[in-house]
Amino acid sequence: MWPYLGLGTFTPHVVVPETAAVKVDDDLPFAIGALLGCSVTTGVGAVLNTAQVPAGTSAAVIGCGGVGLSVVMGLKLAGANPIIAVDLSAEKRAKAKELGATHVVSPADTDLTDYVRDLLGGVDFAFEAIGNEKVIETLPGLLAPGGAAVLVGMTRMGARSSIDPYDLADQGKSILGCNYGSSVAKVDIPRLAKLHLAGHLPLDQLIDSVRPLSEAPLALEELAAGTGLRSILTP
Repeated sequence: MWPYLGLGTFTPHVVVPETAAVKVDDDLPFAIGALLGCSVTTGVGAVLNTAQVPAGTSAAVIGCGGVGLSVVMGLKLAGANPIIAVDLSAEKRAKAKELGATHVVSPADTDLTDYVRDLLGGVDFAFEAIGNEKVIETLPGLLAPGGAAVLVGMTRMGARSSIDPYDLADQGKSILGCNYGSSVAKVDIPRLAKLHLAGHLPLDQLIDSVRPLSEAPLALEELAAGTGLRSILTP
């Protein structure tokens, strides 16, 4: 396992520079604060910061893990409509529906490009929340003229995708890179915490288990298998 950004975070105590500490409301539950450390800030930030999605625009989200579901919540918060959520897991599609998706699709049963074109002619925004270079290649085909594909999931280093540049230029489509939701931690984490406490971001629905640190190996096995949503480890 590579510690993210050099921080070993599966530990009851950690020493970080003052600049890496963010103050949040005392009423924020520990488990919700843990979600704000990465997945929620990335997913909601992809909508509000990177893409700056206007109300009333259409969107598709491919991949409904913790990050993808956070994108769905961000889209609902922004007033996007319709919102199409795509995942192989029926459980995750159902959760996406609960969190704001208006349509859910399994790519195992439906050709996504045909589905989107038949439904809307193309979406204004397509978010890839898996990090799969082959899936990324399909994004421009989902877009309406002038639409934007947002790369939220991180591919393996050195991965390559092939995209038709004529389609991008002729139809005015764009591709946006998104690292950590284009967020500024000291600004965005407190803002997202307040949105949760005010009832606008139901982040507790992303948590399917709270476990002791000793069960970290089991939580990682489930993560690798693609089951469940988010497990919170407590010291």
